[in-house]
Amino acid sequence: MVGSVVISLSSLVFVVMGILTLNKGRTERAESTRMEETRTTPIRDLEPGPVEIKGTVHGTDDATLQKSPITGTDALAVHVEVKELHSDGNGPGNWRTIFEDQTAEPMFIDDGTSEGLVDLPEDGGLNLEQSEWKVEAGDDPPEEIQRYVENEPALDLPNGVDVGPLSTGERRRYLEGTLKPDEDVYLLGTARETEAGWDNREYVIDEPTSDGDFILSDKSEATLIEEGQSSGLVFLAAGALMVVIGLASLLSPFLPV
Repeated sequence: MVGSVVISLSSLVFVVMGILTLNKGRTERAESTRMEETRTTPIRDLEPGPVEIKGTVHGTDDATLQKSPITGTDALAVHVEVKELHSDGNGPGNWRTIFEDQTAEPMFIDDGTSEGLVDLPEDGGLNLEQSEWKVEAGDDPPEEIQRYVENEPALDLPNGVDVGPLSTGERRRYLEGTLKPDEDVYLLGTARETEAGWDNREYVIDEPTSDGDFILSDKSEATLIEEGQSSGLVFLAAGALMVVIGLASLLSPFLPV
């Protein structure tokens, strides 16, 4: 009986994880739908409220370009993510984000009708094309990755051990996205009126919409929508499978043989 209770509790955890995964899939697909349904607004016609803008970015008059931490690229915005492969031994495992950082300078978007000031919210909102470096277990990381990790206090180099022809240790993926001046961007967020005199602009976009959306990306709207729909579908399928397996395991000890 005790064993059945333990199995049931473990299965319940699996069900909860499945429900969370289902919700993530639902959220991603809903955000894609909102992007698809939101009309692109010319900057000259901005009003307070949710807006979708497409244009070209450039820095403010006093902007200082950032140096991206891995490639040293001069950029207005940088997004860095480090993922590590975790496995319980019963499958290929999954990549978990162990570190993430995104920063951006205030910038203008020019769509040919006017310019709009953009300031990234504290909780971010960057979705950038990324370069990726994979470091397998036991491998020495490339020079730029080793330099990056040594200069990032929140990270350390993974440990690896060679046992004959096999290598054990952490497997990691390092990703860096940069937004450079004069790049085309897509923006979804909320516009609000600014105080008089701040860069002589009437509006600034620096808050999420009421649905929690703030997206600043160097990808096209069509690409973002397709990515959201596809990844959302994967999460929905994975979540549904987890719920079914969890419920089956949860009920099986109590079913008559």
